[in-house]
Amino acid sequence: MEQQLRAVLRINAATSALGGLAAAVAPDTLDRLLDTGQPTAVRVVGAGLVSFAAWVFVVARWPAHRLRHETVSISAGDAAWVVASVGTIALGWYSPGGAIVVAAVAAMVGSFAYRQARLVRRMVDARDHSTVTSAEPERPKTSGA
Repeated sequence: MEQQLRAVLRINAATSALGGLAAAVAPDTLDRLLDTGQPTAVRVVGAGLVSFAAWVFVVARWPAHRLRHETVSISAGDAAWVVASVGTIALGWYSPGGAIVVAAVAAMVGSFAYRQARLVRRMVDARDHSTVTSAEPERPKTSGA
């Protein structure tokens, strides 16, 4: 489970880095696709995504106990991205095609949030189970007579 979580985090970081770099380096091009009329905002969001990606890459290398804890924060950030995406679509910030792109990205980010949270939960459950199991006293052996 730990290795699966690390893999999901690395994929999350890689896609965030790619999207962030595209937005930071070519905000006008991305803005034409989304039709926000705000290329500067697109650039700022891109820079934020690059920072987020760097953080997620670093966290993916942390020891298990810190990894579990920080992944909860990463998943919360991913969930906030989904909520913000739905909100901006509802507010009509994008062209119809732009709304489809934003919704598709939000679906991908939501899948990261779900998968990360699920893997952390399974890791915690496995740790708790092993603690309970190892804490049980040994039963005395009975003789066969």
